[in-house]
Amino acid sequence: MDADIEFLFRRPSVDHFVGRAALRVRLSPDYNRKTLPYDYETKIQETWTRKTDENSTLYNGTKFRLHSVDCDNDDRSTNVTFNLGVTCYRDFIGTNWSPNAQLYRDLGSEEWGDSQAFLSDALGVGALLETSDGFAVLLKRSMSCAEAPGLWDIPGGHPEPKAVVGNKSLEDINLLEIRPEKVVDEIFNSTLGEIVDEVNIPQDTLTDPLLVGIARNTTSAGRPSSEYYVRCNLASEEVRTLYNKGTQAEADESNGIMFLPVNQITNLEVMKTDIWCQMAPSAKGCLMMFGLASNEGLDCE
Repeated sequence: MDADIEFLFRRPSVDHFVGRAALRVRLSPDYNRKTLPYDYETKIQETWTRKTDENSTLYNGTKFRLHSVDCDNDDRSTNVTFNLGVTCYRDFIGTNWSPNAQLYRDLGSEEWGDSQAFLSDALGVGALLETSDGFAVLLKRSMSCAEAPGLWDIPGGHPEPKAVVGNKSLEDINLLEIRPEKVVDEIFNSTLGEIVDEVNIPQDTLTDPLLVGIARNTTSAGRPSSEYYVRCNLASEEVRTLYNKGTQAEADESNGIMFLPVNQITNLEVMKTDIWCQMAPSAKGCLMMFGLASNEGLDCE
């Protein structure tokens, strides 16, 4: 196992990855972040102001908050439910990335029996994108990125509430009025959208994502990222050519592309390579869960 990640939930084999039709979402304000004691709650804005002063590309926006995951008692069932609230990027930076994050986790454990109760825990998405010739796509994050700057990562980002409810503020979003299936679609659609916007490949070359699992990033106080598997019908050199055009919507978020043989992932040999220590936690979580699923029953030490 790697110290940067913890598995919250993962499918035991590739045959049991979760497709769009099998994922369910339960929405409730009960799944929102709990409000910190006043003296700590006010520090969220202080942290956000400091971070935006350091990085002018940061902007606030609403995000879905992952509270927990439910699945059938049968470990091989593909019926999975995400229990979601709503949060924002400001709160994510001000809690999960706060210097006081561990204190907030301790308070959550003491007051709510949940170390994540006071944290934003904005739900991320990421994808192991496999080319037609058997390579996984990694991108080198630019130094202007707020998270994991300079590290190799899989394409990814966040599902956006505004895609479901429009450009509403956090306070104006009524979770009980949102159709859960719309949120499921946004989770899967945003995974595809991030690949298109970051790698510069057409969406019609991609298969629909399959959920591999959810990993927590221990370097950001357990922030959860749902990870998916997507195949592309383009070969690695075709993908490289499209990426190098630099015309993608989020070209500024990365400055390099790498192709990793998928067989190094399925046999977990990637963990022994020099590149492993240069990977973002989200990439580590996705690749490790995919590798374990490809080797059903294999333990990862």
